Formats: sequence, structure tokens, C-alpha cells
Amino acid sequence: MPQCTAFLFSCTIQDKFVPLPQNSNLTMKKESILATIQLLILLSAVALFACSCSDKSEEEIYDRLQRKTDWKAIVKQNQQQPTHSLACHKVVVLAQYRLGQIPALATQECLADTREVLASPLAAMMMSDVYIQLGMVNMAQRAAFESMVKEPDLKKNERALMRLTETAIITRQYEVARKYIAILETITSHSKWVSDMRQLAEHPELIEQNAVYKQLRETYEKTKDQFFL
Repeated sequence: MPQCTAFLFSCTIQDKFVPLPQNSNLTMKKESILATIQLLILLSAVALFACSCSDKSEEEIYDRLQRKTDWKAIVKQNQQQPTHSLACHKVVVLAQYRLGQIPALATQECLADTREVLASPLAAMMMSDVYIQLGMVNMAQRAAFESMVKEPDLKKNERALMRLTETAIITRQYEVARKYIAILETITSHSKWVSDMRQLAEHPELIEQNAVYKQLRETYEKTKDQFFL
């Protein structure tokens, strides 16, 4: 009897902690659903990260080609794999214009989605290059400012400071240009370029000897100011 009682007591305790069959299935279903949700969240995060890395890598490729003015390579790159980056798309438009594949009027597309396209320091600088190529000095200046705001470390973003120096000289803001130059002299390895800019800032008449800056100034002074859309 004592043994039987002990056995029954043991069974009773176990029964209290063993869930009913239907509850077990429900728990398993809940765990399965939770695991599925966690997996979907993880996959979404991975996809977003991959997309972000892809866009960054894509922008680096197009930026390098644009700075080399390799317009044919830019168009070819887009034909082989259409770009997902808005900034890269604008670079493609510029390349098509440079190659005579689209009329000048079509480059107005580069002014669309202006705020959205300046999504990163690199994208902003890519657009600054696009704008300066199209003679839009103020737009190039503002895009460079956007790049500086997104990456204020001057050593990492001296390219933006160099662009601001150029636009300050073109727009006759010589005192501002000299301030930028003073900063660049302490951080950049482009000493020859900085020296040339100082000469232009201190002797503005020399800009007449620089065909690119002279033309940009003439375009700037004859064209109505453009603002971000």
C-alpha cells in the first residue's frame, strides 16, 4: 500500500506538470510562428544591409568613373546592370548628355528629387560634380555643403572643402575662399592645387587665364540662381 500510494503520488505530481496534448500542440505552433517571424525579421535586415552595401559600392564605382570623365564606361555600366542609386542615375544622365545621346534639355532631370538624391556624403559630392559639369555653380556649392553636413570630419571630406573653395572663387567670395584654403593647407596633400587656389583668391584677375573657371563664372553671372526643388 505505501508503495502504491507513493507511485500514485508520483504520477499525480507528474500529471500536474505535463501539459494536455492540445496545449502542447498550441505551444509548438506559437514557437513555430515566433521562429518564423524572427527569421523573416533577420532576412529583412540582411536584405536591407545588402542593399545598402550594394548602393554604396555602386556609388563608389560611378563616382570613380565620373571623376575620370569616362562617360562611355558609365553608360556601359548602366546598360549591363541598371543602377539603383538615384545619384548614379543622375551621373548616367550626365554621361549620356556628354556623349550626345540626349539633348541638353533632358539634363533638367538632374534637378529633380534634389533633396532625396543627397542621401550620403558621397552621393552629395557626386551631385556636386554633376552640377558643376552642367554649369550650375550654386547647386554644386549647396551639394558640397550637404556633404560637409553629413560628414563634418574635414580630413575625411576634404573633397567637399575643395569644391567650396572653387565655388567661392568663381562667385567672387575671395575672403571665404581664403578661409577654406587656410584649412586645406593644414589637412590636404594636394599642396600644388591649394597653392594655385590661393593665387586665384589673392589675385582674382588670374581667373581670366583659367578657361574652366572663367566659363563657369560667366555662366553663373548670366544664369538665374537655382534652388533645391
